[in-house]
Amino acid sequence: MKVGDIVIVTNLGEMKVYKASPRDLEAEAGLKPENIKLDLINSIDYVESHWRLQDVVTDEAGRFKADVGKMGGNIGERHELEKKLEEDVIKAIAEDIAKIVEENNPEKYFLAAPQNIFKRVWENVESLSSKYPTVKDKLFRYIEEDLTKTDKNRLPEIFKEKGKHF
Repeated sequence: MKVGDIVIVTNLGEMKVYKASPRDLEAEAGLKPENIKLDLINSIDYVESHWRLQDVVTDEAGRFKADVGKMGGNIGERHELEKKLEEDVIKAIAEDIAKIVEENNPEKYFLAAPQNIFKRVWENVESLSSKYPTVKDKLFRYIEEDLTKTDKNRLPEIFKEKGKHF
């Protein structure tokens, strides 16, 4: 990791974006570009992921007529709504990643997301490549792990040890 690189850590609830800045004068002069510190440049909360289904749906199971005309407990729609909310958040995360990379134009960036959503997030990022052409190519290393609560000072070492290349 060098001065100017971007680190993005995200999960379904939040995203944190860090930029590698020089830690000392040698790093600033370009003599030791690996002497960096991470500065938080953006933090995004995904409110939809914190919603409970009862905040979105007003009917309770059994309060509406089932298909056969009798009062029934058809709760299948709730499961589909949960999936829809999660997919909406994943699309928002991908869009935010693409925008951040486009706006900051780093030489390379690092990405961490939990294993259960990483593949879907990355597929959405790839689908945005016509709108944001550099976002795919600039990804340097990724980790399929939730690092949003990790101390930012440990992130460069974690990416060095565990980071994978595409």
